[in-house]
Amino acid sequence: MDAVVLELKDAHSILVKPKKVGTQYDYKKGYQIHFDERIVKSKYVKDSLGASGQLYWALLEQNIGYVYLPKFSAYESFDSVFMTMKAHGVKKLIIDIRGNGGGNSNPVPNLLRVLVNKKTLLGSYIEKTGPGQQDITKPIGIYAFPDPNFSFDIPVVVLINRACYSATTYFAAMIKGLPNVTLMGQETGGGAGGHLGYQLSNGWQIRVSVSDFLDKNGQSAELGVLPDIEIVNTKEDIQNGKDRMLEMAMKF
Repeated sequence: MDAVVLELKDAHSILVKPKKVGTQYDYKKGYQIHFDERIVKSKYVKDSLGASGQLYWALLEQNIGYVYLPKFSAYESFDSVFMTMKAHGVKKLIIDIRGNGGGNSNPVPNLLRVLVNKKTLLGSYIEKTGPGQQDITKPIGIYAFPDPNFSFDIPVVVLINRACYSATTYFAAMIKGLPNVTLMGQETGGGAGGHLGYQLSNGWQIRVSVSDFLDKNGQSAELGVLPDIEIVNTKEDIQNGKDRMLEMAMKF
């Protein structure tokens, strides 16, 4: 049964029995993932502007705004950061979600309202309706509605890597393709489906995904979201205090 669950290639899906937890799918295996936020703060940040929980924002050289979001939890200040950046006259904004393993994705559509000027499709969900393979709903659309009082129309680069999972893949799929937005880095880890837990008749428990998120083109994001521009840091880059991905984003 453990092997069967692994075939789903979904780190949300797992088998649990008393005193033993099953094998979790390793979505990072085979990928070179090198990132250190301390290098960004020590070498690239010109002026730190604020922090709220794990959320951090700053100015880089050439008046480029930088926002680092390592986890999708307690990020209420995220939308106000756009206003802060615009007030500082930034020429472009870099949103860094590398290494973000997920969290609460529910507020994401509302956060993206400042990046659209009309009702905009962000993607859709399909959900299970029965035990059959094709027992699924028609796609349920998810939209962003523009903020009537504020818009953010300068170029935005979103940095992603393979360690981005779950809600972060959901965020990447939603923001990709929006006006002035470019995704840069590695394909995300996937895991964009919603999941539920069930107890089996023998007392074991199993957690599996029961919905799937489709991007604007109707493609599943379950196994990852591809960047618009692919680039990775090497181990040597980080050892030498260099963030090649960030530097490309700044030049783009």
